[in-house]
Amino acid sequence: MDFALSLPHRELARAADDRDEVHRHLNRFNDSQSVHEYCDLLRKAMLVLPVLSGDPRVLEGAGSVIWHTDLHLGNIYVSSDDPTTIEGVIDWQSAQAAPLFIQAQFPEFLRPPKNYSAGTEIPSLPENFEELNPDQKEKAAEEQALAAQSKYYEMSCLAYNKPIYDAMKMDRRLWEPFTCCQLFSNGSMVPLRNTLTRLFHDWENMGLPGSCPFEFTEDDLQRHEAQVQHYQDTVYLWDIVKGQLRTDDSGWIPVGQWESTKKMNKYLFDMYMKALSDELSPEAASKRWPFPPECA
Repeated sequence: MDFALSLPHRELARAADDRDEVHRHLNRFNDSQSVHEYCDLLRKAMLVLPVLSGDPRVLEGAGSVIWHTDLHLGNIYVSSDDPTTIEGVIDWQSAQAAPLFIQAQFPEFLRPPKNYSAGTEIPSLPENFEELNPDQKEKAAEEQALAAQSKYYEMSCLAYNKPIYDAMKMDRRLWEPFTCCQLFSNGSMVPLRNTLTRLFHDWENMGLPGSCPFEFTEDDLQRHEAQVQHYQDTVYLWDIVKGQLRTDDSGWIPVGQWESTKKMNKYLFDMYMKALSDELSPEAASKRWPFPPECA
């Protein structure tokens, strides 16, 4: 319970102590977002988190664990004599002790492709594989190979570490509210509002006790739907840019790559500006870009 409420408590305190900074962060995503609405959503979350914390399905995976959240191949050191022997794992600085149902995830190097299906079904090539052109075949084969690796990890968890398997299969509507009570780098409230609207709609179907302790008006829901597409477009853009720059949401890069990455960021931003020059002002484009060049 204390863990569940710690994030919304912290965010409400931050909004009270530094309202201007929170407002600036919210405006990075959309000028229509307000500190008042953000605080209202946090208070709604505080009404449901105690209920979810006591749900048997959540309690089953609530044991506290430490989990490496950025386990890519560059962070794993193996023996030069025997590559199957792991000698060390680095980059633990962001690790935290938290409930298993929040932590459990695929390692970065085994992250499944977009249309991955959890369960015991073996990944296969699409039925129309022979009808695809060479580029499409190559992409389909790559996704099938990646899905097969992810499936091996998933089935290994089922066979040898079932608590992780069960935590990864937990209904998203049950665990997501614990992770959304904060503003992410892009400043959007959409993830928090989205998880709360799903609870509002699905409360009874999820087998939760009583009735949902808050409501959303039709105007609230319509405004949310209008922002969802903008949010999805923003996440898509950020993922592309981060992939090209080989960085994360924080923008961290090795010192030796600073100048070249800075130039690449400026080059990509200029291309983006040129492509959308008829739709966005320079100021609006800078708001959408994860690392505006003037701040690089």
